Amino acid sequence: MRILWLSHLVPYPPKAGVLLRSYNLVRELARTSDVDLVAFTQRNLLTPIYDDVDAGLREGEIRLAEFCRAVDFVPLPSDAWQWGRHRIALNSLLRRRAYDELWLRSREYRRVVTERIARGAYDVVHIDTIGLMQYADLVPPDVPVVLDHHNIESHLWARRGMNSTDALRSRFFATQADLVRKLEERVCGAVDLNVVCSDTDRERLLDIVPEAKVEIVPNGVDVEFFDAPAGAERAPRVIFVGTLDWYPNTAAVRRIAHDIWPLLRVADERIECDIIGGNPPADLVELAERDDRFHVHGFVDDIHPWLESALCYLCPIRDGGGTKLKILDALAMSKAIVADPIACEGIEVTDGVDILLAEAPEAYVEHVMRLKNADVRTGIERAARKLAVDRYSFRSIGRDFHALLEGLHRNE
Repeated sequence: MRILWLSHLVPYPPKAGVLLRSYNLVRELARTSDVDLVAFTQRNLLTPIYDDVDAGLREGEIRLAEFCRAVDFVPLPSDAWQWGRHRIALNSLLRRRAYDELWLRSREYRRVVTERIARGAYDVVHIDTIGLMQYADLVPPDVPVVLDHHNIESHLWARRGMNSTDALRSRFFATQADLVRKLEERVCGAVDLNVVCSDTDRERLLDIVPEAKVEIVPNGVDVEFFDAPAGAERAPRVIFVGTLDWYPNTAAVRRIAHDIWPLLRVADERIECDIIGGNPPADLVELAERDDRFHVHGFVDDIHPWLESALCYLCPIRDGGGTKLKILDALAMSKAIVADPIACEGIEVTDGVDILLAEAPEAYVEHVMRLKNADVRTGIERAARKLAVDRYSFRSIGRDFHALLEGLHRNE
């Protein structure tokens, strides 16, 4: 099978979130199919990882070419503009067009996709986010189009608007939710297949577009790469890992810093907190400078030793959509997790068995204190690893996804 994968980002390195999902799905599909990749180079995603972004892009091209038949990178136009994202936001309001569409508009991307389709003879075209649907008109009518929803974007904008305390931002987010919902209504019923990460997102999309064809391809984890034994000795440390300029993560680490950590610090005079991720907000860095038990580390290339040694993983995320790959990584690493229920949306966890759920700061502290008991912690760690292996291995998810695409191709 020949697959053209259109991406809004370079899916390398597979360090977090959408990078992990896209990288692993492309890699698994490429085991049995020819995959050609066309991707925008979002430089801001790479600046926390590479001192030299151009060198990082060259590395990504080499690594992706190890399993992709062809790899094309296209510069994202707004990366070269002064106040690029702000200009797009203003343009969105003036033109009443979704930001998600406008920021991915590129003549060069259209040219590259046109050339690929002209000589590719593809069996399926996979579009990795709704903002790239503006290029679907280039696909021949007899070639199935699959649209991947890492989140239901209108829901993401709406929730962001509800959570914002700034009136202007809240209004902008609400406007975007309305514009993106109209985009979803227009395109999701027309594609051959919509792919979502969870049953929750499937229900959200069908509420908007009842006639849409929707299948679940869950987020996963490389259970061979993320592997650590349960029951090992743990340091008195709690940890959070995530890209810190992604707003759900920013809100979560501020909740740790300002609501949970002050209580936890008093409850256990030995415990420490590690916040790991690129582009940390200035107020967290300042807190770390004042508190010798609260640490902000920035981007870390290998999170294995940090996850393995920590007592537990805190994830007070109350926003976003899809499923949180950071939760899946921690499950695979046999890590006891204390998380908000929203952070676990789309993941089949069981409170008290393979995870501990909390909403109030006091509940987080209570659960962390409980996990100091080695027997309690080991039981949760073992159940966490079992859930990751049995349900969320990217190898098995990739096989199922390939079968889904092959069936779509054969039915055309």
